[in-house]
Amino acid sequence: MLIRDDDGRVLICQLTYKTDWDLPGGVVEVGESPRLAVSREVDEELGLAITAGDLLLTDWLPPWGGWDDAVCPVFDGGVHDAAIVETIVKQEREIRDAQFCTPEQVRERSTDFTARRVEAAVRSVLAGGAAYTESGT
Repeated sequence: MLIRDDDGRVLICQLTYKTDWDLPGGVVEVGESPRLAVSREVDEELGLAITAGDLLLTDWLPPWGGWDDAVCPVFDGGVHDAAIVETIVKQEREIRDAQFCTPEQVRERSTDFTARRVEAAVRSVLAGGAAYTESGT
């Protein structure tokens, strides 16, 4: 989910099971829609009740680092006051930290393909439509 603050920064999470940071979200359960899944995951992992908005991006990832290939939809989580991070209740098994980050900070903390995905999702929300990418490109 692409969650932004009033300054245009993006909420990203430091994960316990990877060294890099990523957008909040998770895996779709059997019989669950991707839109409902991302809202559920954001609530479970961060304690934030944010309803997923429009689909911004569909990003296909080839197999990487022991993971199979994946289709990663990114839904709009809207713009929120930066103080929302103070209300986050982290699911400690999966989330170490969550912060609003500038594009430069996203690049520093994330893998290249995650940074490209975030940039593509931001472009989509600003353009008012959905896009398709492969590894964020």
